[in-house]
Amino acid sequence: MIKEVSSLLRLFIDEEVKKAKEFDMPHMPTLGSAYEEIIKAGIAQNYILPEGIDLRVVSGFISIDGEMQPQQIDCMLVHGEGVRYGLTQEYIYEIDNVLGLFEIKKNLRKSDLYDAFEHLGIIKRKYAEFFDKKIESGYEPNLFLAQKHFSQITGKVAPEKYSDIYLLDISDAMLFYTLVQESLSPFIVMHGFEGYKTEEGLRTAFIDILEQQYNENKQLGVTKLPTLITSNNYTLVKSNGMPFMSLLDEGKWCVLTSSRHNVASLLIEVLWSKISFFMQTAMPWNDDLYMENLIPLLSAEYVKRKDGMGWLYQSVEVGEKKLLREDDVTWKPEKIGVSESFLVQRMIESSGVLSVDAQLIIEFTMEYGEVIHDAVDNLTKTSIFMFNNTHVLPISDITYCLFVEDGGCWVSTEKERFVIWCQKEKLSTKLQVINKVL
Repeated sequence: MIKEVSSLLRLFIDEEVKKAKEFDMPHMPTLGSAYEEIIKAGIAQNYILPEGIDLRVVSGFISIDGEMQPQQIDCMLVHGEGVRYGLTQEYIYEIDNVLGLFEIKKNLRKSDLYDAFEHLGIIKRKYAEFFDKKIESGYEPNLFLAQKHFSQITGKVAPEKYSDIYLLDISDAMLFYTLVQESLSPFIVMHGFEGYKTEEGLRTAFIDILEQQYNENKQLGVTKLPTLITSNNYTLVKSNGMPFMSLLDEGKWCVLTSSRHNVASLLIEVLWSKISFFMQTAMPWNDDLYMENLIPLLSAEYVKRKDGMGWLYQSVEVGEKKLLREDDVTWKPEKIGVSESFLVQRMIESSGVLSVDAQLIIEFTMEYGEVIHDAVDNLTKTSIFMFNNTHVLPISDITYCLFVEDGGCWVSTEKERFVIWCQKEKLSTKLQVINKVL
């Protein structure tokens, strides 16, 4: 479904851009408005926004805790009715009714990128202050996505309620706080119809902006980073679990990646992920085995620095030649080894919770001659299982497993894709299930 919808959106945008270019418009505000309207009209199509839940696409301003913010927003995805500003076509919406913010440029330059980064970053900071105030008043946020993403990144069990954040060490606490913010606050899209001519150029420009922000002593929390930046066919994509999640080989959180394919598809995936969580409604994904071909750009880790605790960002340098790639990545489940599969089988037999006790350790060591905690680490690195120092558990409510002849096992939380993959590989589609113990 994503492919069909993204194709429709791309055709619509291309046609409207073609019409806009037929006019030699010297008045820059009017030219800018024309391109803003293309995006607004594009994402408002009925094949993108589900009917019956009152989602709207408007421009205007955001109010936070009753205070209207001065930043004018080119385009907002909102829920319900806002307050129309006089006779204009601008609307004012409370932040809790805003799903996403768009900054739109005909030609995205580095200066535009910097300004948009600051412009929308202020909204993010204000939202964080508003969120903290609500927490102090007894607000209980929806932690469902943050819990899942925390466990995927760390391999640890996430806090059951928000107040448990104070039981975590400072690095894990800040990670969890950030993931809660990412799931609840509006996404940010900076869309440029034209601009950078290479993927490397867009990647380099954004890293330069981060360095400039650091040198100017600006706040550089992960929540300030945009969700999506597009320029021509190139895109920077935030890996916050909505919907993309990426880890580097050493287990570090890869918070930003880049793509050179399917801008419209990436935009819809971000939109649908937010709509699904915000509105608690299913979206028509109908996933096949296609995967976005994303390249790591930036890792993030909350650590102790010379100036105190803060986010440490490390860029992944990749030249344009290595960035040249086909859009042909195929999804497959996670393959785990023989000793790890033994633990998964035991988890199934013990109704979804594996106790790593003395008896299991002795049995495992005698059978495989390995350290059991190495196998547990391998399970958590799949981002499918987590460990709480005594028990191994699945992260998602349902996990699917297929044991194969070599003694290993394929595992995934995505049943439809798993079945399609099994059919393609001519393997059994009779999957075993691990239910998460609530």
